[in-house]
Amino acid sequence: MGRANKDVGGYRGRRTATDVLKLIAIILGVLVVLAVAGMLYLQKYMVYTDEGVKLELPPFLQMLRGEGSSEEPGGSASLPDPGSVSVVVDPDGSASEPQQPDEKEPASFALALPVSDVVSGTAAAKLEEAGADELILAVKTQDGKLAWLSGQGAAERSRVNGSQETTEAIRQWNQGEVYTIARVCCFRDDSAPYYNNAMALRQGNGNWRDELGLRWLSPANDRSQAYIAGLCGELAGLGFDEIVLEDFSFPVRGKVDRINRGDSYDPARFHDELEDLLAQVQKAAEPYGTKISLRVERDTLAGAESLSGVTPRLLEKYAARIWVEDDGLTPAPQDLLEPAGISGGPDRLVSVTAAYAEDSPVAQAVLFPAEQS
Repeated sequence: MGRANKDVGGYRGRRTATDVLKLIAIILGVLVVLAVAGMLYLQKYMVYTDEGVKLELPPFLQMLRGEGSSEEPGGSASLPDPGSVSVVVDPDGSASEPQQPDEKEPASFALALPVSDVVSGTAAAKLEEAGADELILAVKTQDGKLAWLSGQGAAERSRVNGSQETTEAIRQWNQGEVYTIARVCCFRDDSAPYYNNAMALRQGNGNWRDELGLRWLSPANDRSQAYIAGLCGELAGLGFDEIVLEDFSFPVRGKVDRINRGDSYDPARFHDELEDLLAQVQKAAEPYGTKISLRVERDTLAGAESLSGVTPRLLEKYAARIWVEDDGLTPAPQDLLEPAGISGGPDRLVSVTAAYAEDSPVAQAVLFPAEQS
């Protein structure tokens, strides 16, 4: 009797690892598609408020929330704060960060110190202690004395030269990072006119003296102009960032009616004579990139002064910055510039003061402490 055949069905075999991985991949793929679809669907319910991004759900989804939901009333759900960087979406769909407005830098603060502080090495510490970012050095004073050793013949004849040691100290300091300004008292000079009478403003047979009893070089004299321009060229060569000219005009105080008239003192030519000087000074400093600034009085900006020869047109043309004493009167000097035809606004102005004020809208030059020392 033969063996009976039993139907055991087809052979199914065991499930392999590859089959399991394929199944997991399919499931993950479906989950990703569902997540992306959900995000795209919910994106239209996202709103941006001052408190961050919130999700405003439609009514049928609000019903699905439990009693213990932490969502806020009205169907809005708080999302993580995206941070302080806001995003602007351009019409073409691209996103970019908005440009923040540039913050205006604080006005500069220049402090006058004696040249001896540069020589002794104490200038840097004093500037840091005062919070100043610019240094002012008086290198030619009213008495005609120079802080450095000049090669000008008139300086040697007038016995006003400084030492070689001081000259090298100034040169080395100017190689540093501190913005440094040289103050030059031009024609008010109690030394050079005494030793060089032909360069002086004269009264009768002697040198004219101003209200302080000081002599003056003649602003109209070619040798006087060449002397001042030569000194400025040397200072630029020593590395000063800026030279501010003081008393670069004809005198307006004292008994000016006693000055001998003639080629050296002709009011009709005052403006032209001063322009000749400033052109020479600018040419001497130009190769070194040194700025030439001018210190004037309030009356010059207000148009109430005409004897000095200085005009707003000269300031506009030759002054990198305009230095004016802060007298507290109104209108303020910065408000006089535009009516006088001077461009640049407050950025072109330096307020000469006795004490630093942090809230000043213009650059400040504190001169008086150094003058008293």
